Amino acid sequence: MQNIINETMEIYTIENFLTVDECHELIQKSEQIGFEEAGVNIDGAQKMIKMVRNNERILYQNEEYASFLWQKLQPYIKSEVGNSTAIGLNEMFRFYKYNPGQRFKMHRDGSYKRSESEFSYYTFLIYLNEEYEGGETKFASGEIITPKTGTALVFEHSQRHEGAALISGIKYVLRSDIMYKLKENI
Repeated sequence: MQNIINETMEIYTIENFLTVDECHELIQKSEQIGFEEAGVNIDGAQKMIKMVRNNERILYQNEEYASFLWQKLQPYIKSEVGNSTAIGLNEMFRFYKYNPGQRFKMHRDGSYKRSESEFSYYTFLIYLNEEYEGGETKFASGEIITPKTGTALVFEHSQRHEGAALISGIKYVLRSDIMYKLKENI
C-alpha cells in the first residue's frame, strides 16, 4: 500500500515492499560483504566528516536486482518528470548500517548522472529492519518516517532530510536512485 506523506514535497512510502525474509537475506548479504565508514560527497569526492555522518556503508552493484526491484516499484512512481521518462533504478546500491549514536545529519541527496541524458531524480530506500530505537528519517518540512521492515521510502533528491541518531539496536537500510532519461534520447 502506498502512503502519500506529503504530496507537494513528493514524499511517500510503500508498505510491505519487501518481505521480512527478503530483508533478512539482504542484511545477511551485507554483513558477509562487510561495511566500511561512510563518507560525505563534496564536489564529487568522498570526505570523512564524522560530525555530519558517522554510519557505515557498502557499495553493491547488481543490475539483476535493480531490474527485479524496478518491476515492483514502477507502478508507484511518476513515469515522467519534466522532459524525462523513468527508466529504472541505479544498479549501484548502498547498504547503510547504523549502530547506537550513529546518524546522518540534515542533508540533500545528490543526483547521480550516468550520462548527459540519464540522471536520478528520486531517492529510493528500503528499511531492512525495525528492531531498534531512534533512527527515524526526519525531513526539514516536518515529516517523520518511523522505519518499518520492508517499507520503501521515495522522495525527491532536493528534500532536506536526516537519519536521526540511533539510540539502541542496529539499523539497516538499502538505498538506490530512480533513474530518468531525457525523452529525445529514448
